[in-house]
Amino acid sequence: MIGNAQLHLVDAAVGCHISMATKNLFEEIQIPVGVVCAQEDDMFSDAFRQEAEQILARRPELPSQFLITEGTVHGFASRPDPDSPVSMKGYKQANDFIVEWAKTHL
Repeated sequence: MIGNAQLHLVDAAVGCHISMATKNLFEEIQIPVGVVCAQEDDMFSDAFRQEAEQILARRPELPSQFLITEGTVHGFASRPDPDSPVSMKGYKQANDFIVEWAKTHL
């Protein structure tokens, strides 16, 4: 956990298609965090995403934002299908989100 109080290695972060996350991870975040989510993701379910959003929403002083990319599956932001307009749209949305998050929070 690179953005908690004990191990503060970054000033802001964006996670794309998160996996192996726990409720505790979101409770310990101490930096602005953006999360880019696939619409269908077995590794980061809608229910867990909603719980993570609620955890972060309880701390309004800590900027957080979740982006759900339509028609995408886990891995789209790092391994998009160049022949799929839907995959490439999600890939572009993720990259644009990352750039804007960095401009705003770094």
